[in-house]
Amino acid sequence: MECDDLFFNVSGKLHILSLIIAVFGTYKQIDSIQNDEPHSIWLSLTLAIMLLLRIPNQVCVSFREFDGWYTVIGTLMGVIGFSYLTYITYSKNVADKKKIKKDKKK
Repeated sequence: MECDDLFFNVSGKLHILSLIIAVFGTYKQIDSIQNDEPHSIWLSLTLAIMLLLRIPNQVCVSFREFDGWYTVIGTLMGVIGFSYLTYITYSKNVADKKKIKKDKKK
């Protein structure tokens, strides 16, 4: 099985979009730190999205070169890791906000 040239080219362009998303996430993380919001989800979320957008192109390459499947597996592991980090960071934010509300009521 092989990807046609159109899909290969379009999936390659997703790399550019993924980089833009990663730069945006980095900017949002810096902004969060500067605004005293240490538990920001932006960087881990955008890195997970960036990796997801790269998978179609990696699969196309893997059809041509078997070793490319190692990259696909590694990318999926990264997506899982960054997604989990996003989830636990979000959960921490929710718990912190509830604690602050509770402390203010006292």
